[in-house]
Amino acid sequence: MIISTKISDTTNPNIQVSQEIVNVINILTEQLIGEICHQVRFSYGDELHLDFGEMSICDHPKLRNLQKGSWQFGARATPWLLKKSGQLLLKSEEPETDDEIKNAKQLTRESLENKKILKFEVNPENLELQLLFEEDYELILQPDLEDLDLSYWDLFMPNDKVLEVGAGYFWSCKSVYDRY
Repeated sequence: MIISTKISDTTNPNIQVSQEIVNVINILTEQLIGEICHQVRFSYGDELHLDFGEMSICDHPKLRNLQKGSWQFGARATPWLLKKSGQLLLKSEEPETDDEIKNAKQLTRESLENKKILKFEVNPENLELQLLFEEDYELILQPDLEDLDLSYWDLFMPNDKVLEVGAGYFWSCKSVYDRY
């Protein structure tokens, strides 16, 4: 079963996202609150991945050496900010050299790994996503609503569902076994 909808009309940039849809996202993610981020990874294109909850070995035979969380968050190609106590630590788009990128990844790991998530909140006006962690760390995703090519972020849940937000004002929640 696939649940999806266009959140709002993107032809008018001043239209606010329906609070009802944000409430649905909050319901889908409420069990994530209090889980520990056990792993911060970067994949192809330096896409940020966070693994929360119980860790288990990946199912695919070629990935048996890797672990995944019962909750898996992916930032896709969305720019993000890392803050501590309101102070900016890192903008994902700023590191350019290999050393800067390496240091940015290390800072992100040190800041978020083994921290409990306290808040997962979508801004109904611009789809900005705020993840608040213990020790006052904050990860803020800043979607470019003009980018209509990729989803802004996704969340694989323990019930074999995936919540996907974007591109544009579109969201879906479907089984991981559904092809499209």
